[in-house]
Amino acid sequence: MNVKKYVAFLTAAAMIAVLIAGCSSGGKKEAPKAAGDKKTLSIATGGSGGTYFVIGSGMAKLVEQYMPGSKLVVQSTAASTENTRLVGTKKVDFAIGMPDSAYFGMRGEREFKGKEKYENLRAVIAGHTSILQGFVMEKSDIKSIADLKGKKVALSAPSSPSMYVAMAALEAYGLKEGDYKPVLMTYAEMADAVKSGAIDCGFVFAGAPTSSLLDLTTTSGVRVLGMEEDKATEILKKYPYFSKGIIKANTYKGQTADLWELTAPAILITHTEVSDEVVYNITKTILEHTKELGDVHPAGLEWDLSDADKGVGIPLHPGAIKYLKEKGIVK
Repeated sequence: MNVKKYVAFLTAAAMIAVLIAGCSSGGKKEAPKAAGDKKTLSIATGGSGGTYFVIGSGMAKLVEQYMPGSKLVVQSTAASTENTRLVGTKKVDFAIGMPDSAYFGMRGEREFKGKEKYENLRAVIAGHTSILQGFVMEKSDIKSIADLKGKKVALSAPSSPSMYVAMAALEAYGLKEGDYKPVLMTYAEMADAVKSGAIDCGFVFAGAPTSSLLDLTTTSGVRVLGMEEDKATEILKKYPYFSKGIIKANTYKGQTADLWELTAPAILITHTEVSDEVVYNITKTILEHTKELGDVHPAGLEWDLSDADKGVGIPLHPGAIKYLKEKGIVK
């Protein structure tokens, strides 16, 4: 074979190789997409009977409407502790949860002690206030949290740190572990169990009104248990990451007076590998359409710009910082 023919052979072979590569990859081979670059994003929320799930579903609608080409897939979970793990292990991109769960998750303490430490967690924004809502059937002889001694009490969903809020309330009334029979179940399960008599009391820690309790109070006589303000104040001295607030009268059918309760903000979290652009756009989408989120659930109105950086407990993601700086919320 002469030199000219040999060069022509090599050129043809190279062209064939390029064509084969192009066909097998659909044209140009692309590098795998990072979590922050994908168009389908995920958000972990809570049980289907709780406010986290409803708010997360509302956020998904906003993303679909105002972030063309993007989709936010909603996952129902056991809420904050599970959500912290899901974000920390990068199994989801976003999650709604309690700030103390994210705080202890970053440090490998409390429920994460000796197991996990997720230093990649970052906050996006703070949202609605979750409020502790103990409830019993109206015909029950339980009039106060103090009356729960020896009773079967649902503290929270499995793996949710909201049980620590309920336990703090019980502790303020002199009830320690062993003084009551603790049960863990979802909020929807709690409502059914209280109604059937399987448990004596359920504690929901969510935005008020929460759907599972609202449904129950519209069909059955229910008593919502409040706290004395001084009891709530006493708890805050020991647990400063909680605060106190009021369930306004007539939030639920038959609840005719304001009730003092323990509260904490819900926060939206992500991890460090979600891109600044994605987090910026999510932050912008939620905070510029608060009213529409409020149309999905009253608690959605609290996902607003005024206190978006308050009480998050962990460092903000750079994408969130960029948007909040533009709005003059952070410096």
